[in-house]
Amino acid sequence: MHFPVLIDLLIIFSLALLVNLIFQRFKVPSILGFIVAGVLAGPHVFGLETDPHDLELLSEIGIMLLLFTIGIEFSLKDLMRIRKTVFLGGGIQVIFTGSLVFGATFLLGYAWQMSVFFGFLIALSSTAIVLRVMQEESMMTKPYGRGSLGILIFQDLIVVPMIMLVPFLTGGMNDPGNQLLWMLLKVIGLIVFTIFGARKIVPRLLHAVARTQKQDFFILTIFIIGFGVAILTALLGLSLALGAFLAGLIISETEYNHEAFGNIVPFRDIFTSFFFILIGMFLNLEFIVENVWLIIALSVIVFLLKTFIASFAAYFSGYRFGVALTMGLALSQVGEFSILLAQTGRQYELLPEFYHQLFLSVALLTMVVAPFIIKSMPKWLPTILPSKLYHQRLKAHSDEQSVENYAKLENHLVIIGMGTSGHNIAHAAEYAKIDHVIIDNDADLVQQEKKNGEPIMFGNAENIAVLKEAGVEKAGTIVISIGSPASMYTALQNVRRLNDHAYVIVRTRSTEDLESLYKAGANDVIPTEFETAVEIFTKVLHHNLVPEDEVRQMAAHLRENGYGVFREREYESTAPFLPKFSISAVRVDKQSQVCNQSIGDLRKDKIFEEPILAMQREDDVVIAPDESIVLLEDDILIVMAKPEEIACKSCVFEPEDTALMTTGQQNK
Repeated sequence: MHFPVLIDLLIIFSLALLVNLIFQRFKVPSILGFIVAGVLAGPHVFGLETDPHDLELLSEIGIMLLLFTIGIEFSLKDLMRIRKTVFLGGGIQVIFTGSLVFGATFLLGYAWQMSVFFGFLIALSSTAIVLRVMQEESMMTKPYGRGSLGILIFQDLIVVPMIMLVPFLTGGMNDPGNQLLWMLLKVIGLIVFTIFGARKIVPRLLHAVARTQKQDFFILTIFIIGFGVAILTALLGLSLALGAFLAGLIISETEYNHEAFGNIVPFRDIFTSFFFILIGMFLNLEFIVENVWLIIALSVIVFLLKTFIASFAAYFSGYRFGVALTMGLALSQVGEFSILLAQTGRQYELLPEFYHQLFLSVALLTMVVAPFIIKSMPKWLPTILPSKLYHQRLKAHSDEQSVENYAKLENHLVIIGMGTSGHNIAHAAEYAKIDHVIIDNDADLVQQEKKNGEPIMFGNAENIAVLKEAGVEKAGTIVISIGSPASMYTALQNVRRLNDHAYVIVRTRSTEDLESLYKAGANDVIPTEFETAVEIFTKVLHHNLVPEDEVRQMAAHLRENGYGVFREREYESTAPFLPKFSISAVRVDKQSQVCNQSIGDLRKDKIFEEPILAMQREDDVVIAPDESIVLLEDDILIVMAKPEEIACKSCVFEPEDTALMTTGQQNK
């Protein structure tokens, strides 16, 4: 039995792992590692005889999942809040870059279709590289980080119509006017379907699945939605990528988007890697060697052109020169969607092999250099630019600052698990005015608490994306209150992976988990069975009138040392030498013999001589009431007597006929 494809995949993944482990030491993005692995596995180095169609199918799934996750991350509401940077800055950057490239190549004698396509290719930057490097370097909260994200959002959106226009550029459409009109009608229909699905169908479906709390059901449902909508668009003659993006948009409008995103990301990363490996396999090393100076020259031109136009777009959107220049440098490379477009153009014979190889070489060179530029620019730009030029305008980003998400919080409280304990902690945080976020995977509970105004989100704490959305990376305190031990440990490990300085409190059921949870990174562990035992123990001591300081001391030692404290230390309690008393509450009846008499008269006439510890009259409570106080109807007295005497002694507060009956029974 032979498995040539599986053997080749094993070799390719092994190469990718080896290359990325080496690249990781130099902090080079994994995307480049996959491309280099593809070069090594390709026909010009090791020459694996893998059928390209197998990898193309896997890479197509990867691109679908990539656009699917972009759709999930994308929100119409968020887009409107940062619309200035997205639409104005992004629009200027894409249109100006595409127009200049079109004009230059058209003047050089290229056909207008190819010139337009060249403009498409150069206009896009690498979302994967820019955002990954900025996240690693904590740049996303900076003005240039938010601004770069806004422009990249526009680029990610414009990819879809660019892909749709490729058949038109190749003349693959008969009667293009009618076909474009028909395509427009299809798109409008899909938009209506997307809005209807996002508001009526998918939220109810995901809620029903989430109620089962079955992770495999939820993941399967997400895949069905994603692939189902993608196949629907393909049947309508549109791209699978467009359908995947629309499916992501549908899910993005539900409260389950973060959980869905976190579950899809591992699959996306694996399948997308095939796309970059395939790019490397298509690279012709002989071509690069023969045209090395042309490739370097074109890469420099692309770098300068994109830096200039992106900086201008950012400056025109309201950023100061220094921040705009930083954004321009960050967006100066060619992106992964450009490579996807080049593949599409190659399939439609819009991009001849020579220009395809030339473009791939230029794109990869700019992508290799990009991480080093992004990491270094905040260090050297402020040193060569005046301070006033480097900081953003005061009114530039009022629309961006209004984006509401929990990830913006700092030093807040994250509560994982909205059980009884989590509910009480949330109320305490609300009372103390502590910013807090709750994570829970009970769909009904999340829906109800959201209606009540609680800052709660649906998700599983085993999902890194959910924790990031809750702002775990910047949280000051994290409480983990989950019933499942396996989920509890995974959540704790994920929390510590994101945040090693937060104070983490874990609630567990058994004392057996204490040591392992502390080793896993918990600062404090509260075992419920132990705390229940301590609470019962303290009540027993209180009932036996052990002094309060001794009760507190014993409870503290219990919590500090566990049950073994009594084996290690002997307590000399005063409790055994105290008489046994019972404390009870009695109500003064209107027809009782004590009503309208003072406490002093009761003692003088020996009607009731036992201690009265407190008295409640309506809403007022009096501790150790004075003997001059006259007892009135419905007064409640807290009295102390021996257990065997309390029933007889307290009968004086009842109606006289009832009291006589009770006294008679006691005498018998």
